[in-house]
Amino acid sequence: MTKVLGRSELESWLGEIMRERTLVAPRRIDDLVLFTPVQSVDEIAFDFDNTNLSPKEFFFPRTETLFTTVYKDGEVELTPAVIDRETVIFGIRPCDARGIAICDGPYLGDPPDSLWAQHREKTTLIGLACTRPAPQCFCSSMGSAPNDSSNVDILLTEVEDGYAVEVITEKGENLLQGVELKDSDVKPVAPSCDASVPADGIVEAVKKSFDDIYWSRLADRCIHCNICAYVCPTCYCFDIRDYKRGDVIERIRTWESCQSKGFTRIAGGYDPRADKGSRLRQRFCHKLLYFPEQFGPLGCVGCGRCVVACPVNIDIREIISDIQETGAKVGQGSN
Repeated sequence: MTKVLGRSELESWLGEIMRERTLVAPRRIDDLVLFTPVQSVDEIAFDFDNTNLSPKEFFFPRTETLFTTVYKDGEVELTPAVIDRETVIFGIRPCDARGIAICDGPYLGDPPDSLWAQHREKTTLIGLACTRPAPQCFCSSMGSAPNDSSNVDILLTEVEDGYAVEVITEKGENLLQGVELKDSDVKPVAPSCDASVPADGIVEAVKKSFDDIYWSRLADRCIHCNICAYVCPTCYCFDIRDYKRGDVIERIRTWESCQSKGFTRIAGGYDPRADKGSRLRQRFCHKLLYFPEQFGPLGCVGCGRCVVACPVNIDIREIISDIQETGAKVGQGSN
């Protein structure tokens, strides 16, 4: 039997959640669908392909205070930032939940990032399976699926009677306490993502293609607007600055991109990635080579947001295919 939550019961449940916690959900704003805190169930968009931005910013905000220092009576008092309110994110797609889990690798390693760990501890994820993957989606090629439940606390799948409910974690079970689920004979249809991107063996292919002129030619199109990094669920580069107001200093972390000019410039002015080609290569090497070597999974979830957002049509799906071909040619040439 399938556990099903009716549409009206779902809305009542979400209403109860927002009375006790911060509820973040997809919301239509002009022509966009974005994750935002909501105050009413009427604000929630239930029918959408995917949001224009992932909910990454609720774990890794665009701008975030790390700690504050105060000079007082000749002493320095340091106060770290603390996350004190619980949050529930409703409607997260499996690809975006996988993106958050991927970022756990660098952020929860030794030593863990305190703020990321706090956000993770105090956030519950209610996933919503993709019943209609968008044309740019290719999550199946990246090791996931439109109904992948492995990175959420609860997974909902839309069915005729409402939403089929799959409880994954204890955190999800606690959130459903007191909610009445109905037994149903309905079986959720397993959605498919038909796009096929040849990601198998891409790590070795990138290694073989590392010095190829392909990267410089591709970079001729890139205008380094960084939008690909900002829409990506797994990009986590940041910059840190201190801001002083009287005796108070705040250390602020903000989003950055490895493709920004000067991002890797070090003391003395030397920049190991001073040209466009090496900066663009860094982005794709990080996702397809460095990250899987260090943490396991590829650093791409196949959401396709960068494909849609890029103003010069740089397409990671095409790049993966090109690099497979380039790597194969280099391998043949060395035999």
